[in-house]
Amino acid sequence: MPVAVVTQLWLLGHGVQGSPSPAMQNAALRARALPWTYSIRDVPADGLDGALAELRSGAAAGCNVTIPHKRAVAAACDSLEGDAALTGAVNTVVVRDGLLIGHNTDAEGFRLALVEQGLTPAPGSSVVVLGAGGAARAVMLAMQRCGVGSIAVMSRRRQEDIAQGSLPWDHQALRDHLSTAGPTHLVNATPVGLGDLPLDVDELPDSCTVIDLRYRYTPTDLIPTARTRGLSAADGREMLLQQGMLSFQLWTGEHPPYAAARQALDAAI
Repeated sequence: MPVAVVTQLWLLGHGVQGSPSPAMQNAALRARALPWTYSIRDVPADGLDGALAELRSGAAAGCNVTIPHKRAVAAACDSLEGDAALTGAVNTVVVRDGLLIGHNTDAEGFRLALVEQGLTPAPGSSVVVLGAGGAARAVMLAMQRCGVGSIAVMSRRRQEDIAQGSLPWDHQALRDHLSTAGPTHLVNATPVGLGDLPLDVDELPDSCTVIDLRYRYTPTDLIPTARTRGLSAADGREMLLQQGMLSFQLWTGEHPPYAAARQALDAAI
């Protein structure tokens, strides 16, 4: 009896051993009866070239890409499709005939998460995004597609290639902006929690929706604090699900089994 060939998929990142993505993706693969397996490939920056060479050689059919490699992988891909070309960041790679095809499902995943949770901003809204990395760029793109009126970006480092309004990483700068713009949405697209953000939740407008792309936090972190304050708030697990299932479809060509993936994701988190 022939032995089924198991197709490999990776999560390519560094310091991501606690990620729930393998539980989510493997549950989706099982639900579609695919002989595939998804695993973490933890690679520091100086090992990235070697990992990409393995991908080209056929070691895996593709991968997700997470911190800190999204922009470096974009630069190494043979072509960039859709949002990957727009954001300069790749979170999904499909290997085709030894070529690395870069995609970005983060922007559409974030937009779908807003829709799923009833949090889509009204046209003309004002938004603040904390961060300027790959995830932040995807959030900006999704918000533009929702028709928001303005996006202010607060970054810990200067980013010359961000077109939106820029604010220094400073509590007073954010306080001044809040007093004039009254944002409807504030999105934390950094990996840090409330204690390391230049933010006082009590200063946010009552109508502000708070979204943290992180999905693990302490009781005193941004999302619990915002909810205690009475603000609408959502963590990043719905975005993680939506972007992951878009990646699943790119790799397999199959319609994603959302229910199985969501159950596994919730259990893993």
